[in-house]
Amino acid sequence: MTRQSLFVSLIVVAAGACTGTARGLEAYRNDTQQLLARRDVQIKSCYDEALQSNDKLAGTVSIRFVLAEKTGEVSGATVDATNSTAQQPLRDCVLTAVKGLKLEPPDRNEGRASFVYEFKPTPAS
Repeated sequence: MTRQSLFVSLIVVAAGACTGTARGLEAYRNDTQQLLARRDVQIKSCYDEALQSNDKLAGTVSIRFVLAEKTGEVSGATVDATNSTAQQPLRDCVLTAVKGLKLEPPDRNEGRASFVYEFKPTPAS
């Protein structure tokens, strides 16, 4: 499994209306990547389980989600079916893995993210 790409955009609200951390785009992207990395073991487990039924299974799972302003919670997580090639059980498992994550400290701006996981079997030695 490799993490392929991350795109984060910020929905900037009036700075005077909110207090708290305000990350720049690059910091938001890095912090979101680190947040997703917390679930790498779980997502690898998803793929390992899928490999049991097909040892040549490969594909991508593209997800989209929102990092809620003020709470940092991942919300509205969905699989982008147009950009995903992996079978449905793997898509569902990845989606379950990212739900419940929470960016700490939260940001005063909402972040919208897209992320692609690429799965391919490790060649036999």
